[in-house]
Amino acid sequence: MTMTTVITTAPAAAAHLADAAAATVLAYALHTPAGTTFPAAAAAISRPVTWILAQLAPIRAVQDLGPDLRTGHTRYQIAHPIVTEVTLIAGALVALAEHDWAQNDYEDELGRVDITGALRLAAGVHPRDLPDDPHVLDALYTAEDCLAAALGHDPTQLDAGEQVAAWQDHPDRTLDQVHALLIDVVTGTCR
Repeated sequence: MTMTTVITTAPAAAAHLADAAAATVLAYALHTPAGTTFPAAAAAISRPVTWILAQLAPIRAVQDLGPDLRTGHTRYQIAHPIVTEVTLIAGALVALAEHDWAQNDYEDELGRVDITGALRLAAGVHPRDLPDDPHVLDALYTAEDCLAAALGHDPTQLDAGEQVAAWQDHPDRTLDQVHALLIDVVTGTCR
């Protein structure tokens, strides 16, 4: 079996993150059911892998989930993760760094994902599937609500997932804008 590494260029929004905000994104991403690989986390927050390792050195509760089937890199997760909408959004940021970004489909033929597909990967399922765990499913839907609200939509009035998809599928949308939205929600800029 051939392993490939797919890491996109660092998002412009992440390049301007303060270390505390970058550490927050990392901590949240480690709380997702899917966990994260260190190279993908580093790419998502524009930090070297050595910075990731330094942040995790004092944390004893980081567990090895085994190799990522796509890249071969080890996946890590906090022991007994607390899954919330914010952890899934942070995980989606990492999933976009791992899989790259697609428009108009949860996952395209190259394995790239849109925001919804990235959220589902963070939830530990295939981009086209929904999680079986009701708590994780609720966090997934709440994540879509948060993103829609950050875009100025009322998720009680409109389908949040459809609003997020319409925004990200706009032909002029850029990956940097997608990253900026996710980072703003995770770091509290939009709340």
